[in-house]
Amino acid sequence: MPVAAISFLILGVLVAADLKLSQKSFTAIVVGVGLIHGLLNGVALKEGAGILGLIGIMATLFVIVAIVSAFIVSLKQPWTRIIVRVAGSWVAAIGMLMFGWLMRGQG
Repeated sequence: MPVAAISFLILGVLVAADLKLSQKSFTAIVVGVGLIHGLLNGVALKEGAGILGLIGIMATLFVIVAIVSAFIVSLKQPWTRIIVRVAGSWVAAIGMLMFGWLMRGQG
């Protein structure tokens, strides 16, 4: 299922393009990606680590996203935004690579 590849590709392109999204569209993207990945992780964890594993993943992901987001928001110099955009282009490239592997049958 190419969900992870498509998520990497879309989010990487959004970061690289440095789009100014409205709050509604940003919220829709966050909720959509969260629901899709949460559903897929919940199905995968049903037979594995169970609810404790899911809570651990949620807590870890929240902390990582909060720290990275806070760091990026604190950047003030124009050249630092360019570095973040370059990182976004690399994330998009990773998404394209993952999607290519899936299409070729290696993912």
